[in-house]
Amino acid sequence: MKKEIGIAIFCGVLFGLVVAAIMISRIRTMENRRGLPGEAQISPTVKNLNSQLQTLEISEPSDLAMVSQKSIKIRGKTVKDSLIVIQSPIKDILLNNKNETFSADVPLALGENVIVVASHPKGSSQSSQEKTIKVYYLDEN
Repeated sequence: MKKEIGIAIFCGVLFGLVVAAIMISRIRTMENRRGLPGEAQISPTVKNLNSQLQTLEISEPSDLAMVSQKSIKIRGKTVKDSLIVIQSPIKDILLNNKNETFSADVPLALGENVIVVASHPKGSSQSSQEKTIKVYYLDEN
């Protein structure tokens, strides 16, 4: 019985090698018919995105600003036609800016307000950007 198992294993390995050789030869003939060389080298095209890159800038208010009003106007610049998300402790604001500048009135909570401004440009040429600022609202009383 051991002899029969050895012969079966030998035949299986031999059959596998024959099938693999046939498949390799067929793939090579298909490549030759299509005109694709077996060792073709494709070089990627490189785009310079630095000329298009524009960062998210918050011009007003400055980080760690102290105010005595219940709300503050946030102004800044980002990529044209992007979705701007402003998150504060009291309210989340969504803006679609048509030009490069944006502004929004954000209500403030008493004390420290951590405000996150995120810009999500349309298309895949640029990535999303996010800035965090802290504004302190101190009541005058």
